[in-house]
Amino acid sequence: MSSQFAYLAICLAMATGAISPGPSFVVVARTSLAHGRKQGMKVALGMGLAGLAYALIAELGIGALVKSNPTIFLVFKIIGSLYLAYLGVMMLRHARETLGGNTNGVEPASGFFQGLRTQLSNPKTVIVYASIFAALMPRSPEPWLFVALPPTIGLIESAWYLVVATLFATAKASSTYSKAKTTIDRVAGSVIILLAVSLAFLG
Repeated sequence: MSSQFAYLAICLAMATGAISPGPSFVVVARTSLAHGRKQGMKVALGMGLAGLAYALIAELGIGALVKSNPTIFLVFKIIGSLYLAYLGVMMLRHARETLGGNTNGVEPASGFFQGLRTQLSNPKTVIVYASIFAALMPRSPEPWLFVALPPTIGLIESAWYLVVATLFATAKASSTYSKAKTTIDRVAGSVIILLAVSLAFLG
């Protein structure tokens, strides 16, 4: 397999994974609804940086280490599950607050780090990246491939979540959210908690 083909194949695989619904999607969508496009975009950029970091981890072989070591993976899984559960609980606790309140317990200014933490909290992502890189990297990759993949994957992640942030920050979406905030936050919080439980016990 040529380096050019591997580059395209890995990017396509990552793009497919990025658009799959998960906790990151829920957090970006809800942040955009509650705090507007600017904050949603900050979260999206945090997601992109996390994607870049995971690509570097996969290239360095750390992903393969986590994949092959049950103890390390268990530690990652517990930490990630607890963080996601915390996000869900905060959404539920603040579901009745107005938009002027500190919704979901997270200040809008922390949007970038919220996105970074949310994306990094799922250790299964390490396994996905490691598996894709192991399957699609050529036996003797050209040096440019190692340099190009991390920023490209970061851009793919950012681009998708920027689209999500933009779509959910429209006037119509914001109006709908304002009218049904309590219900939407309870559903979003419950989904995040279910994802955390799934990660902890089924992942």
